[in-house]
Amino acid sequence: MNVRERVLEALTWGEPDYVPWVVKPNHLPRGEWERELRSRGMGLSVPVGVVRVELEGVEYVERRAGDRVVRVYRTPVGEVREAFRIGLPREAGERSDRWRVEHFIKGPEDYRIVEYLYEHMRVSADYRDALIVDRDLGGDGVTYTEGGYSPLMEVIVNLMGFARFSVELKRSPGRLEGLLEVIWERKLEIYRAIAESPVRLVLVGDNIDEVLVDPRLFKRYCLPFYQECSDILRSRGKIVGSHMDGRLRGLKELIAESGLDFVHGFTPPPGGNLSLREAREAWGRGVAIWVNIPEATFYWSGGRLAAYLRGLLREAAPGHGLVLGITETVPPERRREAYETVTDVVLRHGRIPTGG
Repeated sequence: MNVRERVLEALTWGEPDYVPWVVKPNHLPRGEWERELRSRGMGLSVPVGVVRVELEGVEYVERRAGDRVVRVYRTPVGEVREAFRIGLPREAGERSDRWRVEHFIKGPEDYRIVEYLYEHMRVSADYRDALIVDRDLGGDGVTYTEGGYSPLMEVIVNLMGFARFSVELKRSPGRLEGLLEVIWERKLEIYRAIAESPVRLVLVGDNIDEVLVDPRLFKRYCLPFYQECSDILRSRGKIVGSHMDGRLRGLKELIAESGLDFVHGFTPPPGGNLSLREAREAWGRGVAIWVNIPEATFYWSGGRLAAYLRGLLREAAPGHGLVLGITETVPPERRREAYETVTDVVLRHGRIPTGG
Protein backbone atom coordinates (compact mmCIF):
# COMPACT_ATOMS: atom_id res chain seq x y z
CA MET A 1 0.00 0.00 0.00
CA ASN A 2 1.44 3.41 -0.91
CA VAL A 3 1.33 6.58 1.19
CA ARG A 4 -1.65 8.06 -0.62
CA GLU A 5 -3.71 4.95 -0.09
CA ARG A 6 -2.74 4.86 3.60
CA VAL A 7 -3.82 8.43 4.23
CA LEU A 8 -7.14 8.09 2.43
CA GLU A 9 -7.84 4.79 4.19
CA ALA A 10 -7.02 6.35 7.55
CA LEU A 11 -9.21 9.42 7.09
CA THR A 12 -12.17 7.31 5.97
CA TRP A 13 -11.77 4.66 8.70
CA GLY A 14 -10.60 2.02 6.27
CA GLU A 15 -7.80 -0.52 6.68
CA PRO A 16 -4.35 0.95 6.02
CA ASP A 17 -1.44 -1.42 6.47
CA TYR A 18 0.50 1.10 8.59
CA VAL A 19 -0.36 4.35 10.34
CA PRO A 20 0.46 6.99 7.69
CA TRP A 21 3.36 9.36 8.44
CA VAL A 22 3.51 12.51 6.28
CA VAL A 23 5.05 15.99 6.31
CA LYS A 24 4.64 19.15 4.25
CA PRO A 25 7.32 19.85 1.62
CA ASN A 26 8.60 22.94 3.44
CA HIS A 27 9.37 20.74 6.45
CA LEU A 28 11.45 18.34 4.36
CA PRO A 29 14.52 19.73 2.59
CA ARG A 30 15.55 17.59 -0.38
CA GLY A 31 18.61 15.37 -0.16
CA GLU A 32 19.94 11.89 0.41
CA TRP A 33 18.46 11.42 3.85
CA GLU A 34 15.08 12.69 2.68
CA ARG A 35 15.11 10.23 -0.21
CA GLU A 36 16.04 7.40 2.13
CA LEU A 37 13.25 8.21 4.58
CA ARG A 38 10.67 8.44 1.83
CA SER A 39 11.82 5.11 0.45
CA ARG A 40 11.06 3.72 3.92
CA GLY A 41 7.49 5.03 3.88
CA MET A 42 7.48 8.66 4.98
CA GLY A 43 5.20 10.63 2.67
CA LEU A 44 4.29 14.17 1.69
CA SER A 45 1.16 16.25 2.23
CA VAL A 46 1.20 18.94 -0.43
CA PRO A 47 -1.06 22.03 -0.38
CA VAL A 48 -2.50 23.09 -3.74
CA GLY A 49 -4.74 25.95 -4.79
CA VAL A 50 -7.89 25.38 -6.83
CA VAL A 51 -9.58 28.80 -6.77
CA ARG A 52 -8.49 32.30 -7.71
CA VAL A 53 -9.76 35.30 -5.77
CA GLU A 54 -9.41 38.72 -7.40
CA LEU A 55 -10.48 42.17 -6.25
CA GLU A 56 -12.51 44.37 -8.57
CA GLY A 57 -12.81 48.10 -8.13
CA VAL A 58 -9.81 48.20 -5.80
CA GLU A 59 -6.44 49.86 -6.27
CA TYR A 60 -3.61 48.02 -4.57
CA VAL A 61 -0.28 49.61 -3.66
CA GLU A 62 2.63 47.94 -1.86
CA ARG A 63 5.73 49.70 -0.66
CA ARG A 64 8.71 48.75 1.45
CA ALA A 65 10.08 50.90 4.25
CA GLY A 66 13.07 49.45 6.11
CA ASP A 67 12.06 46.13 7.64
CA ARG A 68 8.37 46.63 6.83
CA VAL A 69 6.12 46.12 3.85
CA VAL A 70 3.00 48.26 3.78
CA ARG A 71 -0.01 47.35 1.65
CA VAL A 72 -2.70 49.94 0.91
CA TYR A 73 -6.09 49.08 -0.62
CA ARG A 74 -7.96 52.05 -2.12
CA THR A 75 -11.68 51.73 -2.81
CA PRO A 76 -14.52 54.13 -3.71
CA VAL A 77 -15.51 54.14 -0.02
CA GLY A 78 -12.04 54.78 1.41
CA GLU A 79 -8.73 53.04 1.96
CA VAL A 80 -7.28 50.61 4.48
CA ARG A 81 -3.74 49.46 5.09
CA GLU A 82 -1.88 46.57 6.65
CA ALA A 83 1.81 46.12 7.37
CA PHE A 84 4.22 43.22 7.77
CA ARG A 85 7.63 43.00 9.33
CA ILE A 86 9.98 41.25 6.93
CA GLY A 87 13.41 39.64 7.04
CA LEU A 88 12.61 37.39 10.00
CA PRO A 89 14.42 34.04 10.48
CA ARG A 90 13.06 31.39 8.13
CA GLU A 91 14.20 28.33 10.12
CA ALA A 92 16.03 26.76 7.18
CA GLY A 93 13.11 27.46 4.86
CA GLU A 94 10.33 26.12 7.07
CA ARG A 95 8.49 29.36 7.72
CA SER A 96 7.75 32.71 6.11
CA ASP A 97 10.10 35.60 6.71
CA ARG A 98 7.25 38.02 7.49
CA TRP A 99 4.78 38.71 10.31
CA ARG A 100 1.71 40.94 10.31
CA VAL A 101 2.23 43.95 12.58
CA GLU A 102 -0.68 46.16 11.48
CA HIS A 103 -4.23 45.06 10.69
CA PHE A 104 -6.84 46.60 8.42
CA ILE A 105 -9.41 47.47 11.07
CA LYS A 106 -8.28 50.10 13.54
CA GLY A 107 -11.56 51.95 14.04
CA PRO A 108 -15.26 51.99 13.09
CA GLU A 109 -14.55 53.81 9.82
CA ASP A 110 -12.64 50.80 8.51
CA TYR A 111 -15.54 48.34 8.62
CA ARG A 112 -17.32 49.55 5.51
CA ILE A 113 -14.09 49.60 3.51
CA VAL A 114 -13.23 46.02 4.48
CA GLU A 115 -16.77 44.92 3.68
CA TYR A 116 -16.33 46.48 0.25
CA LEU A 117 -13.21 44.34 -0.29
CA TYR A 118 -15.12 41.13 0.41
CA GLU A 119 -18.16 42.21 -1.57
CA HIS A 120 -15.94 42.82 -4.60
CA MET A 121 -13.99 39.58 -4.48
CA ARG A 122 -14.46 37.53 -7.62
CA VAL A 123 -13.99 33.79 -7.21
CA SER A 124 -13.07 31.55 -10.13
CA ALA A 125 -11.94 27.95 -10.47
CA ASP A 126 -8.36 27.15 -11.49
CA TYR A 127 -7.54 23.45 -11.26
CA ARG A 128 -4.61 23.23 -13.67
CA ASP A 129 -1.71 23.36 -11.20
CA ALA A 130 -3.45 21.11 -8.69
CA LEU A 131 -3.96 18.42 -11.33
CA ILE A 132 -0.31 18.55 -12.33
CA VAL A 133 1.00 18.42 -8.75
CA ASP A 134 -1.34 15.57 -7.84
CA ARG A 135 -0.37 13.58 -10.93
CA ASP A 136 3.34 14.03 -10.33
CA LEU A 137 3.09 13.21 -6.62
CA GLY A 138 1.43 9.91 -7.35
CA GLY A 139 1.42 7.47 -4.46
CA ASP A 140 4.14 9.30 -2.52
CA GLY A 141 1.60 11.39 -0.64
CA VAL A 142 -1.60 13.40 -0.82
CA THR A 143 -2.58 16.82 -2.06
CA TYR A 144 -5.05 18.96 -0.17
CA THR A 145 -6.58 22.37 -0.58
CA GLU A 146 -8.09 24.95 1.74
CA GLY A 147 -10.30 28.00 1.53
CA GLY A 148 -8.69 29.97 4.30
CA TYR A 149 -9.99 30.82 7.74
CA SER A 150 -13.59 30.61 8.89
CA PRO A 151 -15.21 34.07 9.15
CA LEU A 152 -14.47 34.40 12.86
CA MET A 153 -10.81 33.51 12.52
CA GLU A 154 -10.50 35.65 9.38
CA VAL A 155 -11.59 38.65 11.43
CA ILE A 156 -9.36 37.80 14.39
CA VAL A 157 -6.19 36.81 12.56
CA ASN A 158 -6.22 38.81 9.34
CA LEU A 159 -8.40 41.85 9.93
CA MET A 160 -8.09 43.17 13.48
CA GLY A 161 -6.06 40.97 15.82
CA PHE A 162 -7.16 39.37 19.09
CA ALA A 163 -6.93 42.48 21.25
CA ARG A 164 -9.15 44.66 19.06
CA PHE A 165 -11.54 41.78 18.44
CA SER A 166 -12.10 41.48 22.20
CA VAL A 167 -12.94 45.18 22.37
CA GLU A 168 -15.16 45.14 19.28
CA LEU A 169 -17.07 42.10 20.53
CA LYS A 170 -18.10 44.09 23.62
CA ARG A 171 -18.50 47.58 22.17
CA SER A 172 -19.73 47.00 18.63
CA PRO A 173 -21.30 43.53 18.35
CA GLY A 174 -23.78 44.64 15.68
CA ARG A 175 -21.08 46.09 13.44
CA LEU A 176 -18.95 42.99 13.97
CA GLU A 177 -21.85 40.69 13.12
CA GLY A 178 -22.46 42.60 9.90
CA LEU A 179 -18.85 42.13 8.83
CA LEU A 180 -18.95 38.43 9.68
CA GLU A 181 -22.06 37.98 7.52
CA VAL A 182 -20.35 39.55 4.50
CA ILE A 183 -17.27 37.36 4.95
CA TRP A 184 -19.44 34.28 5.54
CA GLU A 185 -21.13 34.60 2.15
CA ARG A 186 -17.86 35.06 0.31
CA LYS A 187 -16.25 32.11 2.09
CA LEU A 188 -19.17 29.86 1.17
CA GLU A 189 -18.70 30.87 -2.45
CA ILE A 190 -15.05 29.82 -2.20
CA TYR A 191 -15.93 26.46 -0.67
CA ARG A 192 -18.61 25.83 -3.29
CA ALA A 193 -15.92 26.29 -5.94
CA ILE A 194 -13.59 23.97 -4.02
CA ALA A 195 -16.37 21.38 -3.85
CA GLU A 196 -16.30 21.13 -7.66
CA SER A 197 -12.52 20.70 -7.76
CA PRO A 198 -10.68 17.39 -8.33
CA VAL A 199 -8.88 17.62 -4.96
CA ARG A 200 -10.38 15.24 -2.41
CA LEU A 201 -8.94 16.53 0.89
CA VAL A 202 -10.15 19.95 2.02
CA LEU A 203 -9.27 21.99 5.10
CA VAL A 204 -11.72 24.57 6.44
CA GLY A 205 -9.35 26.88 8.39
CA ASP A 206 -8.56 27.42 11.29
CA ASN A 207 -5.84 27.41 14.09
CA ILE A 208 -8.36 26.87 16.88
CA ASP A 209 -7.37 27.20 20.54
CA GLU A 210 -9.94 27.17 23.36
CA VAL A 211 -8.28 30.02 25.27
CA LEU A 212 -8.57 32.36 22.28
CA VAL A 213 -11.85 30.95 20.94
CA ASP A 214 -13.81 29.77 23.95
CA PRO A 215 -16.75 27.35 23.73
CA ARG A 216 -19.28 30.19 23.54
CA LEU A 217 -17.59 31.79 20.52
CA PHE A 218 -16.89 28.41 18.93
CA LYS A 219 -20.52 27.32 19.22
CA ARG A 220 -21.93 30.57 17.86
CA TYR A 221 -19.54 31.27 15.01
CA CYS A 222 -17.35 28.29 14.14
CA LEU A 223 -19.65 25.32 14.57
CA PRO A 224 -22.38 26.41 12.12
CA PHE A 225 -19.78 27.42 9.55
CA TYR A 226 -18.05 24.03 9.74
CA GLN A 227 -21.39 22.28 9.47
CA GLU A 228 -22.46 24.28 6.43
CA CYS A 229 -19.12 23.85 4.67
CA SER A 230 -19.02 20.16 5.50
CA ASP A 231 -22.46 19.65 3.95
CA ILE A 232 -21.37 21.43 0.78
CA LEU A 233 -18.06 19.60 0.47
CA ARG A 234 -19.12 16.14 1.54
CA SER A 235 -22.01 16.21 -0.94
CA ARG A 236 -19.33 16.30 -3.64
CA GLY A 237 -17.28 13.47 -2.16
CA LYS A 238 -14.69 15.53 -0.26
CA ILE A 239 -12.99 14.48 2.96
CA VAL A 240 -13.26 17.54 5.19
CA GLY A 241 -11.03 18.63 8.05
CA SER A 242 -10.07 21.74 9.97
CA HIS A 243 -6.69 22.76 11.30
CA MET A 244 -7.08 22.81 15.10
CA ASP A 245 -3.60 22.78 16.60
CA GLY A 246 -4.27 24.43 19.96
CA ARG A 247 -5.79 23.48 23.29
CA LEU A 248 -9.05 21.63 22.62
CA ARG A 249 -10.22 19.94 25.84
CA GLY A 250 -13.00 22.47 26.42
CA LEU A 251 -14.17 22.16 22.81
CA LYS A 252 -14.08 18.40 22.34
CA GLU A 253 -17.85 17.84 22.61
CA LEU A 254 -18.56 20.67 20.16
CA ILE A 255 -15.99 19.37 17.68
CA ALA A 256 -17.89 16.08 17.67
CA GLU A 257 -20.90 18.01 16.30
CA SER A 258 -18.93 19.85 13.60
CA GLY A 259 -19.61 17.54 10.67
CA LEU A 260 -15.87 17.38 10.02
CA ASP A 261 -14.32 14.09 8.93
CA PHE A 262 -11.01 14.82 10.66
CA VAL A 263 -9.13 17.27 12.84
CA HIS A 264 -5.88 18.34 11.22
CA GLY A 265 -2.87 19.39 13.30
CA PHE A 266 -4.29 17.86 16.49
CA THR A 267 -1.56 18.55 19.06
CA PRO A 268 -1.50 16.27 22.11
CA PRO A 269 0.38 17.19 25.32
CA PRO A 270 2.92 18.64 25.87
CA GLY A 271 1.77 21.09 23.22
CA GLY A 272 -1.99 20.78 23.64
CA ASN A 273 -4.19 19.90 26.62
CA LEU A 274 -6.28 17.07 25.13
CA SER A 275 -4.73 13.63 25.01
CA LEU A 276 -5.18 11.36 22.05
CA ARG A 277 -6.99 8.90 24.28
CA GLU A 278 -9.48 11.55 25.45
CA ALA A 279 -10.07 12.70 21.88
CA ARG A 280 -10.75 9.12 20.82
CA GLU A 281 -13.25 8.71 23.64
CA ALA A 282 -15.02 11.95 22.72
CA TRP A 283 -15.10 11.50 18.93
CA GLY A 284 -15.14 7.74 18.44
CA ARG A 285 -15.26 6.88 14.75
CA GLY A 286 -16.92 10.18 13.93
CA VAL A 287 -13.73 12.22 13.61
CA ALA A 288 -10.36 10.94 12.42
CA ILE A 289 -7.22 12.53 13.88
CA TRP A 290 -4.27 13.92 11.94
CA VAL A 291 -1.69 14.37 14.68
CA ASN A 292 0.84 17.16 14.82
CA ILE A 293 3.75 15.68 16.75
CA PRO A 294 4.47 18.54 19.19
CA GLU A 295 7.47 20.68 18.36
CA ALA A 296 8.80 20.42 21.91
CA THR A 297 9.30 16.66 21.58
CA PHE A 298 11.90 17.17 18.85
CA TYR A 299 14.26 18.62 21.43
CA TRP A 300 14.19 15.32 23.33
CA SER A 301 16.63 12.49 22.84
CA GLY A 302 15.78 9.91 20.21
CA GLY A 303 14.97 7.34 22.90
CA ARG A 304 12.60 9.64 24.76
CA LEU A 305 10.87 10.69 21.53
CA ALA A 306 10.47 7.06 20.49
CA ALA A 307 8.88 6.20 23.84
CA TYR A 308 6.50 9.15 23.47
CA LEU A 309 5.46 8.03 19.98
CA ARG A 310 4.87 4.48 21.13
CA GLY A 311 2.64 5.94 23.82
CA LEU A 312 0.62 7.80 21.19
CA LEU A 313 0.16 4.61 19.19
CA ARG A 314 -1.04 2.81 22.31
CA GLU A 315 -3.55 5.58 23.02
CA ALA A 316 -4.88 5.36 19.46
CA ALA A 317 -4.93 1.54 19.27
CA PRO A 318 -5.88 -0.24 17.11
CA GLY A 319 -4.69 2.67 14.96
CA HIS A 320 -7.54 3.25 12.52
CA GLY A 321 -8.50 6.84 11.74
CA LEU A 322 -5.01 8.11 12.57
CA VAL A 323 -2.35 10.03 10.63
CA LEU A 324 1.00 11.15 12.06
CA GLY A 325 2.41 14.41 10.76
CA ILE A 326 4.21 17.68 11.35
CA THR A 327 2.24 20.90 10.96
CA GLU A 328 4.47 23.40 12.78
CA THR A 329 8.11 24.40 12.68
CA VAL A 330 10.65 21.69 13.39
CA PRO A 331 13.97 22.95 14.76
CA PRO A 332 16.28 22.44 11.75
CA GLU A 333 19.18 21.12 13.82
CA ARG A 334 16.90 18.45 15.33
CA ARG A 335 14.95 17.57 12.21
CA ARG A 336 17.05 14.72 10.87
CA GLU A 337 17.26 12.65 14.05
CA ALA A 338 13.59 13.28 14.84
CA TYR A 339 12.32 12.22 11.42
CA GLU A 340 14.44 9.08 11.51
CA THR A 341 13.03 8.27 14.95
CA VAL A 342 9.42 8.72 13.83
CA THR A 343 10.01 6.59 10.75
CA ASP A 344 11.62 3.83 12.84
CA VAL A 345 8.74 3.81 15.32
CA VAL A 346 6.10 3.68 12.58
CA LEU A 347 7.85 0.75 10.89
CA ARG A 348 8.31 -1.17 14.16
CA HIS A 349 5.06 -0.34 15.96
CA GLY A 350 2.72 1.31 13.46
CA ARG A 351 1.38 -1.71 11.60
CA ILE A 352 -2.42 -1.90 11.89
CA PRO A 353 -3.72 -3.03 14.34
CA THR A 354 -1.34 -1.20 16.65
CA GLY A 355 -0.70 -1.89 20.26
CA GLY A 356 2.56 -0.04 20.94
